[in-house]
Amino acid sequence: MKNQLDSSSLELNKEFLASLINTDDLYMNAPCGYLSFHPDGTIIKINRTLCNWLRYDEFDILYKKSFTDLLSKGGAIYYEMVYIPLLKMQGYANEINFDIERADHSSFPALVNAVLLKDKHENIRAINVTIFDITDRKKYEAELLNAKKEADNEKKRFELLADLTPDIIFTATPEGVIEYANQRFYEYFNLSSKNFNQRLVLKRIHPSDKIRCFKQWMNAIMGGSTFETEIRLKNAFGNYIWHLVRAVPYTNDATSVLKFFGSCTNIQEQKELQSKKDEFISVASHELKTPLSSLKGYIQIIKKERTDPLFSNILNRCIKAVNNMQYLVSSLLDVSRIQAGQLSLQIAPASLYNLILECIELTDMNYSSHHIHLIFDVDMDIKVWMDAQRIQQVIINLLSNGIKYSPGAKEVVLRVEKQPHKRAVKISVQDFGIGIPAEEVKHVFEKYYRVKDAANQISGLGIGLYLIKEIIQLHKGNIFIESEINKGSTFYFYLPVAE
Repeated sequence: MKNQLDSSSLELNKEFLASLINTDDLYMNAPCGYLSFHPDGTIIKINRTLCNWLRYDEFDILYKKSFTDLLSKGGAIYYEMVYIPLLKMQGYANEINFDIERADHSSFPALVNAVLLKDKHENIRAINVTIFDITDRKKYEAELLNAKKEADNEKKRFELLADLTPDIIFTATPEGVIEYANQRFYEYFNLSSKNFNQRLVLKRIHPSDKIRCFKQWMNAIMGGSTFETEIRLKNAFGNYIWHLVRAVPYTNDATSVLKFFGSCTNIQEQKELQSKKDEFISVASHELKTPLSSLKGYIQIIKKERTDPLFSNILNRCIKAVNNMQYLVSSLLDVSRIQAGQLSLQIAPASLYNLILECIELTDMNYSSHHIHLIFDVDMDIKVWMDAQRIQQVIINLLSNGIKYSPGAKEVVLRVEKQPHKRAVKISVQDFGIGIPAEEVKHVFEKYYRVKDAANQISGLGIGLYLIKEIIQLHKGNIFIESEINKGSTFYFYLPVAE
C-alpha cells in the first residue's frame, strides 16, 4: 500500500513540475536569440527575443529570409567558405563572431553557436542556432584596447625621455627585479639589452658598499618605502664612480606597490669637492689648534697681571671667544678622525648625575639667555656605560643647539628617565623653538647640513648633529628626533645601565 502511495505521489510531482514549465514561453523569451533554418538557409523558426533585436516581425522572417540575409557581406562569405564546411565536418560550431544586421540596416556584434539536426540516415534536417548579443563586451574590449594603446604610448614617451637624460633611469618590480633601464644604463655598464643580467650589475657595486646597499634595498622592498643610498659603481673602463641611487614606490589606490621608479645620478664631482673641503678643514683645524692654545695662555697671563674690573671683564670675554674657537676646532678635528676611523672611545661605568651637572654648568657659562630645566627621574647614584668625555660633548651640543634654535623661548628641558624594559636610561633635550620641517628631519644628521630656514639666522657649520650621531653610534646606539614647526624639537638617545 505504501509503495502504491509513493508511486502515485511521484507521478503527481512529475505532472506538477511539468505544469510549472512552459517550454514555448522559455524559448520565445530567452535572454539569447534562437532560430532554426533548413540546409538551404531558409529560416523556419525564431524566438521573440531575436525578433526584437532584429526589429522584425516574426512573419517577415519565417520562410521569407535566409540566415545569410541576417549577415553582413563579409559575414555571408565567411559563412559559405568556412562556417558551413566546419559545421558539416564536426556537427557543431561554437562562439563564432558575426555582425548581425537589423531591419534598419544597423548591426550588432554577436557570438553564434550552431548544431546540426540529422535524421536516422545522417541527412541534415535543420540547423539550430543560438545567438548572443555581445555589444557590451565589444565595447569593453574596445576600451581595454584603447587603454592598452594609451599605456603603450605613455611607455614609449617615458622611454624616450629616459634615454635623453644623462642619469641612469630604471624601473623595478615590487620584488626588486629590474624590468627596464634606459640607454645610459647599458652604455655605463657596456651591456646589451639582449644579454642583460641583473647579477652582472650587482657585481659592479663596490665590495664595501654592496652589503649596505642590499640591506637598504630589501628594507625598501619589504616596507614599500623610498630607497636612497650612495654607492660606487664600476663603469665600462673599470673605474668606480660615486652615484646617488634613488627609487620611489608607485602604488595603486589600495597602496599596494606596483613597481619602483628609480634614478642613478653621478655624484663623483661632488664627492671629490667634498673630499677637498674635508682635507682643507682638517689641515686648517690642526694649524689653528696651537695658536689658539697660545693665545689663551697669553690672555690668562695678562689677566693675572691686570686685576681692575673693566680690563678683567674684557679678558673674560676674550677667553670665552677663544673657548668657542677651540670647541669649533676640536669638533672639526673630531670630524676628521671619524672620517679616518680614528675616533676611539673609552667606555666604562660612570656617574650620570655628575656628568649632567657638569654639562649644565659648562653650557650656562656660554649661554645665559635660557634656563636649563633638569628633570632627573632616576637614582642619582646610577651609573651607565659610556665614554664620559664624549657623552658630555653630545649633551652640551644638544643643549647649545636647543638654545640657539629657540631664540624666543626662555628655557630648554634636559630629561633623564629610566627605561626598565631596555635596561637603559633615556636622555632627551627638548627646546621650544622654530622646529624642523618634516622633509628636512632625515637630513639634519648629515655632515655640513643646515636647516634651510635657519641657515641664514643662526651661526654654525652643520657638524654638531653629525658628530652627535657618530658618537652615539660608536656607543652602539642611535639618536632620535621629534619635531614640530614653531613648537620645537626633542632629541633623545639611550645609554645602557651598568648593573
